[in-house]
Amino acid sequence: MANTIFHTRSDAPTTTPAQISVPVLSATVAVFAAVSFLLCMLLGFIAPEWGLHRPWLQFYLGLTGFDLWSVVLGTVQSVVFGGYAGALLGAIFNVISRRFG
Repeated sequence: MANTIFHTRSDAPTTTPAQISVPVLSATVAVFAAVSFLLCMLLGFIAPEWGLHRPWLQFYLGLTGFDLWSVVLGTVQSVVFGGYAGALLGAIFNVISRRFG
């Protein structure tokens, strides 16, 4: 007859809720938004007839076209908006994870 060990199971959860680093997520989304903006502007330089750059010109404040000022301003706005979105998403995730996780 084999030796059998019975383990008792505790009803209390032993795992901690998942948490995400808000600064890391914020920086990641900010860089993603800036790179996406720059790639779209580059595509607008290469193939302006496709019109894929128009949403950036429409939603970002102060962009006038394909001049240097618009590229710099759009990149700064992408970093700011992306950082804000990442920080807000990370904070919301952490609160919900603590509450329901």
